[in-house]
Amino acid sequence: MLCDDCKNKPAAIFFKEVLPDKTVELHLCEECASKRGLLVTKKLSPSEILQRLLKQRSAQDEKIICPGCYMSLAEFKRVGRFGCNQCVGTFDEHIKNLIKQIHQSDTHIGRKSSGGSKKGLEIYKLREQLKKALENEAYEEAAEIRDRLKGYGIDDV
Repeated sequence: MLCDDCKNKPAAIFFKEVLPDKTVELHLCEECASKRGLLVTKKLSPSEILQRLLKQRSAQDEKIICPGCYMSLAEFKRVGRFGCNQCVGTFDEHIKNLIKQIHQSDTHIGRKSSGGSKKGLEIYKLREQLKKALENEAYEEAAEIRDRLKGYGIDDV
């Protein structure tokens, strides 16, 4: 049976309305039924949409597998650690946004120097000078070096 409206497609919806004085029967295809507003499509709630997206995403994540350790992207997301050095290259496109969210940048710029190593080197040199001064019995020079070490917060000289 063909659609009563377009007369091209087969009828898939059979509509019957009983009125007090007459009965109306329509045989419509899905397209014509939706044009008349007879098809009610269920609207999904935001949580249902999110659940469907997550299911699709997790199914896709299971298919992306590292060739080195056979860890899937879904497993990486669960564990939070790479399985081997090849994981970085394999999951690169998928983790860029994650890295950007964590570090507020997607490029690594290294650690910033705190200047502590310079201070440590100076303290080491002063301690060596103090040892030599004490070995040579130069007590006045040793007292000056001791005072300089105390300026760095070193009290156990």
